[in-house]
Amino acid sequence: MAYKVLLFGLINSAQKYLTGEVFNYKVNATGSSLKKSQIWTIEFTREDSPMVHIKSSFNRYIAADKDGKITCDQEAPTPNCVFLMTLHPDGRVSFQSERSKRYLGGNQDNITCFAQAISDSEKWVPHLVIHPSVNMFNPGRKNYLRLNEQSGRLYCDKKQPWGADCVMTLYFDIKEKKYAIRTGTGSFIACNGKTEPEVTHRTLYRLEIKNGMICLKDMHGKFLSVKDSNVKTVKTLNPSTDELFIIDPSPGQISIMSLANEKYISCKPGPAVYSNINDIKDAGNFQIMMDSTTKRVCFQNISKQYLAVGVKGFIEVSKFLDFHCWFQIIYNWEKAALKASDGRYVTVNAGGQLLVGPIAIGRQEEFVFKLTNRSQLILQCEFGFIGIIPGKQRLVCNRPMYEASKITSTADGFYQFKIASLDKYWEVDEEDFITATGEVPVNFTIELITSDQMILRGPNGKYVVAESDGSFKAVGENAKSASSFRY
Repeated sequence: MAYKVLLFGLINSAQKYLTGEVFNYKVNATGSSLKKSQIWTIEFTREDSPMVHIKSSFNRYIAADKDGKITCDQEAPTPNCVFLMTLHPDGRVSFQSERSKRYLGGNQDNITCFAQAISDSEKWVPHLVIHPSVNMFNPGRKNYLRLNEQSGRLYCDKKQPWGADCVMTLYFDIKEKKYAIRTGTGSFIACNGKTEPEVTHRTLYRLEIKNGMICLKDMHGKFLSVKDSNVKTVKTLNPSTDELFIIDPSPGQISIMSLANEKYISCKPGPAVYSNINDIKDAGNFQIMMDSTTKRVCFQNISKQYLAVGVKGFIEVSKFLDFHCWFQIIYNWEKAALKASDGRYVTVNAGGQLLVGPIAIGRQEEFVFKLTNRSQLILQCEFGFIGIIPGKQRLVCNRPMYEASKITSTADGFYQFKIASLDKYWEVDEEDFITATGEVPVNFTIELITSDQMILRGPNGKYVVAESDGSFKAVGENAKSASSFRY
């Protein structure tokens, strides 16, 4: 059993990704971009140990025999699958077979574990595999990073990654092989702890791996640190827990507004749940989680409690996730209804209290879900990221790097997306392709499936579909035909 795992692409000195093929489980270094075959899981075998296993996206482990031959067909790790991971000052890593003491390296189809010494061919740049919208946790302070918009600085003082101020966006500079960290306002974290509007040498960091966690080193060799809860770089030869981070996917969070009284649902002290607030705060934010078998969802609040149907039919908060916590979301364009497990719908009474009762949907049973912790939308499908072909204004779905879209929304639940680099809005052309050509906001709708998956509907009433050739079109007739996007 692995102590910790990290997912990476591994780039060699020829700027190619290590690739695991499903055909005969071969290993080469021919990948020009990071896709499924280029994703590797680095499994740390125990705490404070550099010993690792390297697993392909097809759940097979790399093994090296005494002659340096590489295979990747082991369903479970054997002694030949154990490697010592060495970190170099420039952030690159090498892998030494624990049995043969030889190093993993090579180019193109000639990947071996035969080199007795480390050259450039045995050094790999780790490219972190995670959706760019993340939360950054420091295990020393046991807190998450958050942005203080007023001061333009980052602090490490939030116990729960709740709200837009805790969402960071990773930007990987493919040329420099370095990372920048963008806040929800679109600014980047500089080495002095302040934020800057553009990516510069002051906002780029080399990623280093230590004990299954990461460190970020600036151009001066200093490490990003959270000493005294303030985020800035410090000089140290041996990074401590103040310089270590766990990077987790950032779950989407929503508010729920009743269209009956135009108030938001809030979990205040006490079991009862009301739709009675005007401003969205932490108590009015929820995460959606889905049961993969039943496709029903539950709603978790900041206190890790769940919305649930109580004994008298009123909606309450529950510490336990059981049968009464699961609902089915029924979408109707920008509106949604919640059906409880017994087939009745959640409604709002005259006092704003939530309960179940009706078996049909009326105005009292209609809600709007609003995505509250994303100011930038970064979409990823099975073929790659949503982006723009250089020199064109048509969006495609198979780009190796993302193009972020600024999100705005209306009070009644519609969304508009603007490509910042072009200063143009998304719209649908005559052939149903989605383009970045709009001069004015165009209404799309979002249907949230889970805390990291959504589907989209265009202004033409069709659902958005992604194809392997990169086509990104609003052509789906129903939700089943829509493509699911990680956000």
